[in-house]
Amino acid sequence: MNGRKGVMGSRDYILITILYGTLLLGIIFPEASQVMAPTIKYFMMLLLFLSFIRIAPGDVWQSLRATASAIALGGVVRLVLVPVMVYYVIDAVFPWLALPLLLLAGMPTGVAAPFFVSLCRGNISFTLVMAIVTSLLVPFTLPVMVDIVHGMELEYDLLSLGLFLAMIIFVPLIASAVVRGVFPRLLDRLNGGIYPLSLVVIAAVNFGALGRYVPYLRANLDQLIIALITVLLLVVVMVSIGWWTMPGKGWENRMASAGSQLWINNVMLIALAVHLDNPIAAILGALYFVPSYGMVFFFSVRASRAGAPSEA
Repeated sequence: MNGRKGVMGSRDYILITILYGTLLLGIIFPEASQVMAPTIKYFMMLLLFLSFIRIAPGDVWQSLRATASAIALGGVVRLVLVPVMVYYVIDAVFPWLALPLLLLAGMPTGVAAPFFVSLCRGNISFTLVMAIVTSLLVPFTLPVMVDIVHGMELEYDLLSLGLFLAMIIFVPLIASAVVRGVFPRLLDRLNGGIYPLSLVVIAAVNFGALGRYVPYLRANLDQLIIALITVLLLVVVMVSIGWWTMPGKGWENRMASAGSQLWINNVMLIALAVHLDNPIAAILGALYFVPSYGMVFFFSVRASRAGAPSEA
């Protein structure tokens, strides 16, 4: 954070311009955005790699041992409690939105979450463990949740999705271990440029997220408005639950808990929605970028005012 305490600086304005600007560009140039869309999964892997190289493996295991109960609770909240709660609330008001929202709320902690938590001076080791654990569990939890709560089976290959998620997680993990052990000088150079590299990767993901759905957005403005309001409320709920399920642990851990609930893998939902031919779910996944990015700036300013130590 640059400038006075609690005030956004030039780096923050660059960040907000890139995050929202690349989303807007994807809408303005939908054809180019659709070309970028198939590469999103590779950018997700690169972003996780950049998160892995920031933290020594010992720090991750130390975080797991020190906060095992909080991670277990956070996983249950992330994958079970919040999806069930929001499903029944929305089903009573907008039944057509209930299943898409269940899918969104049931997504794991995102691979970008450690990056955003680091900007907000949170415990990135905790968030990284949450991203790994919930990503490995979601191929099992999500189909069960949909079957029990909504009474519909998700028609996709469970083994294929599990292997896809394993690739997303373990290829960056192995690559970071190789770089750490074999190319320590390269590790130092990469660590020095993680912030701009991460921004480039996130910008690429943003640009490729919305182009496919621009015609649907234009044709269904009423559903778009309802979906956006619902997503805004969902973000508030998830942040509040994440913050208060880590009581008395200090800013770093409470921020990590809130961030693990807030910054979910909505890109995964977009990919799943294409498979299910559910445009509303895809739109929810894309709209989720808007409030979740706003929370980056809210919490980064709060961290500065709270005097939280920076890991940068």
